[in-house]
Amino acid sequence: MNILITAPQGNIFDTYFPAHVLEQLFDLGKVTINPNERQFTIEELKQLLHDTDIVLTHWGTPQLTAELLDCAPKLKLLAHCTGTVAHIASEAFYERNIPVLSANSIMAEYVAEAVVGYMIAAGHKFLQMDRLTRRDEWDRKRTATSQKSLLGGHVGVIGLGTIARRLLDMLAPFNCKVHVYDPYADSDVLERWPFAKLCSFEETMSQPFVTIHASQTPETYHMIDSEALKMMPDNGMLINSARGSLVDTDALIKELQTGRIYAVLDVYEKEGKGKLPAELLKLTDQTLLQPHYACGPVTWEMTQGIVEDIRRFLKGDPLLLQVPLQQYRLMTQE
Repeated sequence: MNILITAPQGNIFDTYFPAHVLEQLFDLGKVTINPNERQFTIEELKQLLHDTDIVLTHWGTPQLTAELLDCAPKLKLLAHCTGTVAHIASEAFYERNIPVLSANSIMAEYVAEAVVGYMIAAGHKFLQMDRLTRRDEWDRKRTATSQKSLLGGHVGVIGLGTIARRLLDMLAPFNCKVHVYDPYADSDVLERWPFAKLCSFEETMSQPFVTIHASQTPETYHMIDSEALKMMPDNGMLINSARGSLVDTDALIKELQTGRIYAVLDVYEKEGKGKLPAELLKLTDQTLLQPHYACGPVTWEMTQGIVEDIRRFLKGDPLLLQVPLQQYRLMTQE
């Protein structure tokens, strides 16, 4: 069994493909590792895929189009070792009945954990309380009036993907009432979470906590605009760990500048050093900002999950990380 790993050398490879994981892959077949500190080119992939049975992809791998699959007559499995695979796989895989795996459900566990943390931090105003304490300002009565608890609270969830479903699992002990907006969800999809119900976009946005989990697609671009933000109640908490393009940044900044709502952001329309709007960075009392790292604690565990599913594939057992066509079409497009 010929196995190809496309991830280039460097910190990503060292972190996500440590020795104890590579050893397991070596036991499964002949492994070819990208020796470069860059991604393979399309031409290099055409040559390498010719004799490849299983390809392991990672962030930055070029999309494996029908043209590339034409050069991969032996390919039996695509195994993506991180989250969304929409920009790595192509519908040609499904047309040719080549299974597609993704570690998305493993990553989702950790992102959902972070979102619960964001809600608690925002509701309890941890950052603001820290600043008051450091300034030796102990006016607890004044600051407590703006806090809210997740216990018995009402939460709006925009999009019912993998992360949102794990979030529902984690919210169960808090005795929350969860209002879900997802135009693609069936009426019976929430049966395992009796505390949650499908609602209109307006009702979902009007909850004290609103967390965004929709995929990045042309349809969801700026779905949270100025009109949507006006639906939020005073002292409402907006959490975005999905993609920055789902929120109109200028509209959000204007709403935050009024002091009416609070935002926890892990994603942005433009990401990277020096790219965040100065106006957003100044809003220290109204925001908790994170560097697109809600999934930070999970690294090689995603690759480990993929390796275990490859074993299942080779044994002919049911796959746990397979991405059906419908899910693939709804995944975030990078």
